[in-house]
Amino acid sequence: MLIRPFCPDDVAFAAHPSELEGWSVAARDYESPVQYEPQGCFTAQVDGEPVGVALTVTYGKLGWVSSLVVKQAQRGHGYGQALLDRAVAYLFDRGVRTVGLDATPGSADLYLRSGFQPAFDILYLKRPPQPAPNASAGPVGPLRARDLHAVTMFDWPCFGSGRGRALRGLLQLSPVAVLAQDGAGVGGYLMARVTHDHWTIGPWVCTRAAEALLTHALQAIGAEPAHVGVPTANAAALQLVHAHGFAEYYRETRMYQGDPEGIGRPECIHAIANSEKG
Repeated sequence: MLIRPFCPDDVAFAAHPSELEGWSVAARDYESPVQYEPQGCFTAQVDGEPVGVALTVTYGKLGWVSSLVVKQAQRGHGYGQALLDRAVAYLFDRGVRTVGLDATPGSADLYLRSGFQPAFDILYLKRPPQPAPNASAGPVGPLRARDLHAVTMFDWPCFGSGRGRALRGLLQLSPVAVLAQDGAGVGGYLMARVTHDHWTIGPWVCTRAAEALLTHALQAIGAEPAHVGVPTANAAALQLVHAHGFAEYYRETRMYQGDPEGIGRPECIHAIANSEKG
């Protein structure tokens, strides 16, 4: 087996096994880590053919394993372990102090063997097409590009590191983006974008005005279906999305190794961006 740098021609290969697993991953989800961190993306190759990929991204002192996927027919040969070892070594060589990832139900043992520890689960919930609720009162308005510096500073302790570059990219993909801000400063923000046949809500990070942010976003989305990934560490967020018609359909486990400071404050994370970006 050869582990080589990931190249643009590998995007279609990487997306295909993800589709077979039933993951909601589009080709652009693989393209963005390659743009952000081209040296941290790897392909495992056997007899000249790709068999698996590992993609990473760095957020200052926090490193993220965006994706680790091996073709189903090629599993059980240690290719996933070798890719993970290369990805983690790259991240620590880059100077990160914490490495995080989201583990699918069948992959947690692999990560445990590699030194990752579970922090909390991510519950994925979906809201079927239904009328949007009335927007709750609160200091909520549009999130603009000029707001990103203040939003990044607010988000930093919640997420565990600075991810301004990722937030800028997500904002460009998010027709719905709202900001809670008053005289005390930023209280939260929410972005939502179209993924496949539904809206994906996230990131949604706040210390106040959570319901106002959600209902303003649902007003903008209208009667279309919406999905959201909520940390189990945030009981208030789970209660809120259940109250607005979301029901659980899937679960992953967020895992870390290294400095626990990189875990951030998950009680402020009402919805993750996605498993590829954290």
